[in-house]
Amino acid sequence: MKTRKYALATAGLFAFIGLNQEAQALPMFSMQTGMDCKSCHLQHIPKLNEFGRKFAVSGMTLSKKILDENMTATDINPSVMVKSLYQKTWDKPGASGDVSTKSKTEDGEVSIPKTASLYLGGRVSENLGGLVNLSYKKEEDEAISAKAVYVQKIEDGFWGIVGSSFADFGPFSGMEFYNTGLYKPLRSFDIRTLSNAFQASTIGTGASTGLQVYCDKGNLFSTGDHFFVTAGIYAPTQDNLYMDIADNILPFARVAYSYPVGDFTMMLGAFAINGGSTVAPTESLSMERETYGIDLQIEGEIAQKLISLNVAKVLKNEVTYTGIDAGLIHELDNLDNEAFSIEGEVNLTPDFGVKLAYMDYNDRYTYPDHDHESTNQFVDVRDLDHAITVGLDYSFEFYLPMKAAAEYCWAKPSLDRVKDYETLLFSLNMLF
Repeated sequence: MKTRKYALATAGLFAFIGLNQEAQALPMFSMQTGMDCKSCHLQHIPKLNEFGRKFAVSGMTLSKKILDENMTATDINPSVMVKSLYQKTWDKPGASGDVSTKSKTEDGEVSIPKTASLYLGGRVSENLGGLVNLSYKKEEDEAISAKAVYVQKIEDGFWGIVGSSFADFGPFSGMEFYNTGLYKPLRSFDIRTLSNAFQASTIGTGASTGLQVYCDKGNLFSTGDHFFVTAGIYAPTQDNLYMDIADNILPFARVAYSYPVGDFTMMLGAFAINGGSTVAPTESLSMERETYGIDLQIEGEIAQKLISLNVAKVLKNEVTYTGIDAGLIHELDNLDNEAFSIEGEVNLTPDFGVKLAYMDYNDRYTYPDHDHESTNQFVDVRDLDHAITVGLDYSFEFYLPMKAAAEYCWAKPSLDRVKDYETLLFSLNMLF
């Protein structure tokens, strides 16, 4: 009980810090488009609505300045995002998976800030958009991420070419705008690895450097529909620290089709990553990957309440590292998993939403039993019969756009010797 009181006090401190900021700068894309945040975002930042997806697929080139013939075609602006967290866990195994050690958040952890990012981007010219992200993370090194988009408008849509390099947003970060978690920022919960199948399976996260082409076409088969397809190559790194980029190029593809049904928009999508190679233990570190999945997104209104539903299914996600240092670098773990999640949110008011998620996770990789009694095939401490997460989101503006969230998760591991565990999280995002 005492711990929960500390948690509530911490959340109040976060809110106090946010409400006493004096900066009055607008986030860069609001400045560029002349619209408020809700014009692009569904329910709560950063999830995108239909216009937000159009802005993304335009390569960030849509701008109010193009309506003024006296203004330059360039529209580049800065923004800062600061995220603070309080997290407390009960009986959760440590990051290594060893049940004899507990998560570092077992006694509660305050991170002010958890992350801080400086963004600079927008419209470079009529056919070119770009974004640079300089980020600080409490537990990781500082990172530079960027992408450049060459785009051409077509009837009811756009096609383009994207070059990207991101420190932690995954292979689909060059161009992905649905809210199903395939792209790390576009998800419902901060407790992401216990609520979203793509995040739990590390498909929608991790370092990536890639090149892709895409096309987004509206009114293809019917009025109001949208067809999106992209294909490209990426390397699962930003540098040559662990592996050579040139020797680890993997192809990937993504397709999605959305269709309006009454007051709802429904999207069904699929993706694949398949490539790489295995090498001898004396050769440079190499990756081989075979990953497939499908997702579903539903957005709309019931009784004038905005709702969203996101379903993610990992059909297969097998990642194998071979070569020098394979298996010795914790950041590069072999994987063989599948997972399923469903996340829903209802806005009781335009600014206040309640959300619920269910996830199960099956780690099929072979691990030694930590009790040293046997080797457990197809099960280890990461396996989950299910995890259920509930949460509240509240968006508000006091000098700055902000979002506060409270989330609680109950996780039931598949392995009997691993206790059921719980996670509590408060977060506050501030946008400058």
